[in-house]
Amino acid sequence: MTFKHTLLKTTFISGLAALALAPAAMAQQGSDVEELVVTGSRIKKNEYTSPSPITVITAETQTLKGLVDTSQVLQSTSLASGSFQVNNQLTGYVTNGGPGANSINLRGLGASRSLVLLNGRRVGPAGVRGAVGPVDLNVIPQSVISRIEILKDGASSVYGSDAVAGVVNIITNTRIDSGSVEAYSNMSPDGGGEVYRLNGVWGKTFQRGYFNVSADYYEEKVLRTRDRPYTACAADYLVDSAKNERVDYKNTQGTTKCYNLFANTLSTSLGNLVYTRPGVTYPTAAQGNSGSNANIPIPSGLARSGRAGFPLTFPYMETENPLYDRASVLYPVKRYTLYANAGIDVTPTVEGYAEVLLNRRETDVFSVQQFFPDLAVPWILGNPNNPFGVSLGRQRPVIAVKSDLSVKVDYARLVAGLRGDFSGSGLLDGWSWDAFLQYSRSDGEYGGDLIYDDRVLAVTTSALPCDQSVITISGGKCSTIPNGIPLTSPRVLAGNFTDAEKAFLFGYEVGNTIYEQTQFEASATGNLFRLPAGPVGAAIGAAYRRDFIDDVPGPNAQAQNLWGSSTSGRTRGGDNVREVFAELNAPIVKGVPLFESLDLTLSGRYTDYDSYGSNSTYKVGLSWALTPWLKVRATDGTSFRAPALFELYLADQIGFLSQASVDPCIRYENSSNQNIRTNCAAAGVPQGFLGGPSSAVIVSGGGKGVLKAETSEARTLGLVLTPKSLGLSVAIDYFDIEVSDEVRRFGASNIALQCYSRSDYPNNPYCGLLARDTGPTPSILGVYDSYINVASQKNRGIDLNVSYEHDFDFGRLRVESQFTWQLEDKTQLLGSAAVEDFNGTTYSYDGPDFTGEVNVRFDKDDWTAFWGMNVIGKASDTGYLGQDEYPSTQYSSTCTNAAGVVAPCTTLLASAATASGLRVVGAPVLYKQYTEFYLTHTLSLRKRMDKWTAQAGVQNVFDEHPPAASVGQFRIGAAALNGYDMVGRRAFVRLTYRW
Repeated sequence: MTFKHTLLKTTFISGLAALALAPAAMAQQGSDVEELVVTGSRIKKNEYTSPSPITVITAETQTLKGLVDTSQVLQSTSLASGSFQVNNQLTGYVTNGGPGANSINLRGLGASRSLVLLNGRRVGPAGVRGAVGPVDLNVIPQSVISRIEILKDGASSVYGSDAVAGVVNIITNTRIDSGSVEAYSNMSPDGGGEVYRLNGVWGKTFQRGYFNVSADYYEEKVLRTRDRPYTACAADYLVDSAKNERVDYKNTQGTTKCYNLFANTLSTSLGNLVYTRPGVTYPTAAQGNSGSNANIPIPSGLARSGRAGFPLTFPYMETENPLYDRASVLYPVKRYTLYANAGIDVTPTVEGYAEVLLNRRETDVFSVQQFFPDLAVPWILGNPNNPFGVSLGRQRPVIAVKSDLSVKVDYARLVAGLRGDFSGSGLLDGWSWDAFLQYSRSDGEYGGDLIYDDRVLAVTTSALPCDQSVITISGGKCSTIPNGIPLTSPRVLAGNFTDAEKAFLFGYEVGNTIYEQTQFEASATGNLFRLPAGPVGAAIGAAYRRDFIDDVPGPNAQAQNLWGSSTSGRTRGGDNVREVFAELNAPIVKGVPLFESLDLTLSGRYTDYDSYGSNSTYKVGLSWALTPWLKVRATDGTSFRAPALFELYLADQIGFLSQASVDPCIRYENSSNQNIRTNCAAAGVPQGFLGGPSSAVIVSGGGKGVLKAETSEARTLGLVLTPKSLGLSVAIDYFDIEVSDEVRRFGASNIALQCYSRSDYPNNPYCGLLARDTGPTPSILGVYDSYINVASQKNRGIDLNVSYEHDFDFGRLRVESQFTWQLEDKTQLLGSAAVEDFNGTTYSYDGPDFTGEVNVRFDKDDWTAFWGMNVIGKASDTGYLGQDEYPSTQYSSTCTNAAGVVAPCTTLLASAATASGLRVVGAPVLYKQYTEFYLTHTLSLRKRMDKWTAQAGVQNVFDEHPPAASVGQFRIGAAALNGYDMVGRRAFVRLTYRW
């Protein structure tokens, strides 16, 4: 840790020292750069004269870093690495675009608010299931990319809807007059997560045109939870505050208890029971119970485990399972891509051009789920299927079962256009124009393991071993299991079903998703007239776009016949949008003291959507060069985001969340909110409640007719220093983005929190959206959570970009760095007066408030050496929770009973008479609710030869593991930052042959 902090400080000091060397007046870097269309404007200019902050990522740098995946390139930037990203490490999550989709979430404002362009034109969505919306970066291979420009403020007035947090413009290679073949391999000595890529590029430039074609194959192998120690065991990570050492509870083997997956257990009204194993001493009934239940006998062969408030039973809780071990941390994926572009001079002033992008993605997800059917009716005492001899009341066998998914998406994007100049046309002489038609289509097939709900009912809701009359959807036959399924037997609890039982309960079902986007746009740009300071540039245009989605889930999903899995109806709908836009660039002053130049830019757009109506946006930008090397820039503008098709038309879906992710009444006696303590008690929830074994059912759907567009305002203020003689460029930009009427689901946990944290419980509207079990395990049964305009969000911070180049006698040094400090990230939800600031926490999909990267390369002749660093700052939930650390009341070796007797917990638990009222005494045991400063290094060496180029390198040189946090923290968000490296140290090799 000391080394990491020292290195970071050294980096900052070096940057400041370079700034101090800048003389009072130097030539502006970039003054001799050819003007072209850069992201953020349709008027020709370069990145140094643009008033908007822009970051440029070159393919050359990413090659040296060993990155070959577009999503990894973008998600590792400082604009994204501190925010939750949708990528290949989200097993168990329901994500927009379906499993394996990769998107970009700039500044933590969401992928739907980050616009992605390919060569200045929108990229149509791709993916599966009803929630297809954000661009899936899988469709764009990194091998065709020349550079990526990221506009770091809102730009709806220039590009239309979705450009709220910024714009990512991916620019491909065009005029290539050669060929190349490249092979890449990336492997860890620990195995898992291997990456392979093979691609070829060929291009030919003719007198009147050009043609390029690229073929790319990419494969990433699975990384399973068992492959790394930091994913194989979900530990509580408890620390003794007095000794400052780990004191995690132990399992029956004396090693750290892993809370991976609760299964192989019979959950009853008397507590959780497990079958005893030879050689293991289990707690007695009195040791695992209290009060009136203390003397209730436990059936022979069973023992208590994991009962709330009784640490003595925790080692026997069944939470380690081979199906969990095989689950994927990183999905395996294969991608096949063909990309071609061409242009031809139709006339001396008109060029025709075309692009073709064809992509197939195949993704597999290895997952596991809990199967816990309710056996309340047939398993009463006296029923022949109850083998225990005593009544256990309501029962749920908790069984781990395989729940794998697979996705295949075929994506096509076709562009055809004409562009040219108005030559000799009078008023428009010198203007250029561009008109294109674009069509994209995503055709996705998704399949997954399922449990037939009607067949589960057949073997659980009747005194019969199997009741054929309730199998009304799937068509299963009870005759295949004439004796039913012994769901409480040791064999079945362990997940060992016979072939006939598997065929009866489990199946596989396939759905299909089509997403089409058609777009036409025409624009023209040129100079209107000339002012004393220079020509006034302008751009005008019009656009039309139609989006259409049709998601057809499998028949059992549509019939809601999936036990324990998301179900949904058919999502089908479309939207049309018509737009006109204009942009103006006016030079106000030039060539006077303190006003080397002063340029004003204005842009506006009028948009009309069929789904919600019309909207207007604007943007004002000012670029003030005090000297050739010192510039101030500022922007202020509005943006908007129209509701996506899935937010409008999504058919009701059923999903599941753990009780810990939803229920504010879990251990509510420790809450600082008096309303929560009072209301949870009134709901019949006992103190010490840890949540039931079953997940809560979450129902969600679209909001057509209710939703309106999001609106936002973005402001930036920046300082740019470009002393050319020093080879130094520095850009410091402050950003402030405020989004109103955010479209999102309110969130099941927020609905439950609003219900129980208000004084008008149970009569407030949120309580009507959830249901709680009134039985002995008062878990939340379900929550209704659909898309609405629910929130406002304010996000502000500082970006720092520094680059330095210097030629020595023995070679050339280049240093590039970018850092982002997020100063504020506040959200206010509908109906809540409280403004929540998640900045610098792991809560609510947020992350650290500081991220950055530094890339250093040295070139000498044909050799290039590279050193890269990626930084993710510390994140802590202690401030959000309003306490330094959260003291555990479950884990301790010393307790006191209601009579005030202090003794080892095991001694007190052994006595039924004194087993109630236990409390921890002495130094508290603390949860770890922060993530450390995280720094990874990449080293590589490249040699260029006549036709060959060879490169080798190491990523994550010091094998830094992702930071760990306690899994049992009270009300800590379940979704942690996923920008950490899960694979660990690995080596990569790249070979390229050119002709």
